[in-house]
Amino acid sequence: MKKAICIFLTLLFAVMCFSACAESNAPDDSVKTDAVESTAAETAEPTKAEIADEFLSQIPDANLKRTFNVLVMSGVGNSEKEIFAEDASSEPIENAVFLRNAALADKLGVTITMTPQASVATAAQNDIKANAKSYDLIMANGPDTGSLAQNGYLYNFLDLKDYMNLDQEWWDPGTLRDCAINGKVYFMNGDINILDNDVTWIMLFNKKMIADNDLEEPYELVRQKKWTLDKFYELVTTVSKDNGDGKYDENDTYGFLTTNGGGMTNFMYTSDIKTVEITDGTPRIVMGDYQEKIISVLSYCKKLLHDGNFSWVSINKPEQTRDMFMNNQGLFYSEVLSYIVNLSDMDSPYGVLPTPLYDENQKEYRTHVDGVGSMISIPSNVTNPEETATIIETFALYSYKYLTPAYYDVTLKRKKSRDSESSEMIDIILQTRTYDIGYIYSSIGLAEVFRNLVLNGSSDFASAYKKKSKSAEKQLSSIMKKYDKI
Repeated sequence: MKKAICIFLTLLFAVMCFSACAESNAPDDSVKTDAVESTAAETAEPTKAEIADEFLSQIPDANLKRTFNVLVMSGVGNSEKEIFAEDASSEPIENAVFLRNAALADKLGVTITMTPQASVATAAQNDIKANAKSYDLIMANGPDTGSLAQNGYLYNFLDLKDYMNLDQEWWDPGTLRDCAINGKVYFMNGDINILDNDVTWIMLFNKKMIADNDLEEPYELVRQKKWTLDKFYELVTTVSKDNGDGKYDENDTYGFLTTNGGGMTNFMYTSDIKTVEITDGTPRIVMGDYQEKIISVLSYCKKLLHDGNFSWVSINKPEQTRDMFMNNQGLFYSEVLSYIVNLSDMDSPYGVLPTPLYDENQKEYRTHVDGVGSMISIPSNVTNPEETATIIETFALYSYKYLTPAYYDVTLKRKKSRDSESSEMIDIILQTRTYDIGYIYSSIGLAEVFRNLVLNGSSDFASAYKKKSKSAEKQLSSIMKKYDKI
């Protein structure tokens, strides 16, 4: 359990023990009541606000009297909305951003501003080259952030670890674990940004179809680590049905709906396979090492997507699968998290799940973040790194307190049958995301190999990998030469 939770529960337990001793002469029925309430309080999980407040209390108040300017992507999803709000609002996320920024100003005397740019990478690079120091934080997409990092324009987060709790829940453990190149981490995700959440791949399921077909409860399968590809296939193959015209098309019912692109690539990442892994700070192409497992997953995808009428894959038509799911034509539906808000008119209740495990031996659920998602980085020429780190950590804590609960509320509030399980599942999803340097640096090109094989219903991995591996090695070598110069 996280340090903040332990501190909170320890203090809570001490207070309750003192109260119990003070009331030792109370009547028997009062003692019993206190004991019940004490047990309930001891087992209650602290809220995000309580955990955040515990850590915020350890950061001294200050009056820095400064602005903190964030460079953001212009007009890309929630890229601007996640950073700045002019006023309080009835819209939950906008209001949470306003409250967060106001709290930061009150605690540290720091005013959040933002500068939207069509090309964040170009704007950041030009500014750092000129040493203008116009930006305190950079929020570019994955590929652009990777480009800035390899060219030496970003600051190492690990040099600031004494001022930031990078292993706590308001920071994404995946970026800390998977993106440490040469022992340095130049970009992170966390509760400050929500665009990375928006483009995280998830699985949705139709509760009505589960009940109508007397199928197993998916939430419990997830908790028991029995939510695997084989179990998924078992459920998917039970519901497909032709509408009576003798042909399977978008008018029929399927066990699984998804779109091309990321929906295909995610089968690789959900099976805990990467194209590039980092060992002792050194990235190495490992896709070929997974050949047996990849062929197994490709054979599975062929069976799931091509060898029966169990699945419908819309090619470049995400709205098609959305409408089919809303119309009870799909038991499961793979899309990114932000698509939940597009289901506001769906009559049937539905739930949220992580994508399945490869098998029960896999330790964690895995999914990946689409490259368009924002990533958090610090300019390499920052004037006062320690002060900047303190501001960012405080910014992240207030995001954890205000923004994350609001994001969950907005994401899930339009569900026809709101349930606590969906919030639990999103916690699992966001804490078990995986990052692949070979995906962030798309020029390496190996994620495309897997995706194209799935789309074509082929398991001939050896041949496709052989064609691409040499150029991939060359690209990675070129990237690492730049990192080695930093």
